[in-house]
Amino acid sequence: MPQAWDTTTAARLRPDSPELEYVTVRWQLGDRVAFTASTVNEISFGLCKASAAGASMADAQREWLNDQIAAGLVDVLAFEHQAADIAGALRARIPTPPPATKRSKRRSKADSRVAWMLDIQTAATVFVSGYDLLSADAHHSLIAQELSVLAPSAPPLLIEAPPKF
Repeated sequence: MPQAWDTTTAARLRPDSPELEYVTVRWQLGDRVAFTASTVNEISFGLCKASAAGASMADAQREWLNDQIAAGLVDVLAFEHQAADIAGALRARIPTPPPATKRSKRRSKADSRVAWMLDIQTAATVFVSGYDLLSADAHHSLIAQELSVLAPSAPPLLIEAPPKF
């Protein structure tokens, strides 16, 4: 099944990374990797924030990633009406991150809530698009369980751990 990468996995894709080699090989085999629009949003936000804080390579990294997307190495899955409807239902069922989810000390409570919403959007988009989700985040399994409750007759959202490079 095709793979969509969550933000923590996708953010590791860089010009000299083993992830780039992995994505390139999949692309050559006709089995491209996808990011959701929500994932691209989170990565762009992080890189723009880093650039504003003086990280000189952030702008170049953002431009490089956009070039890879434009060249077709990575597909971007849109957050469309079906995914939006499902994300709304998920948000009603689990409006805040589970208590077990540790918030980064660098992230405010508001930023954690935004990230939670984007994780819900990502999972809903991947689910509707028929992809597996590549993620190391433990909370994605909770979202997948809730998706199975919301759509019991649909194939489940499968969560795969990222490969070890």
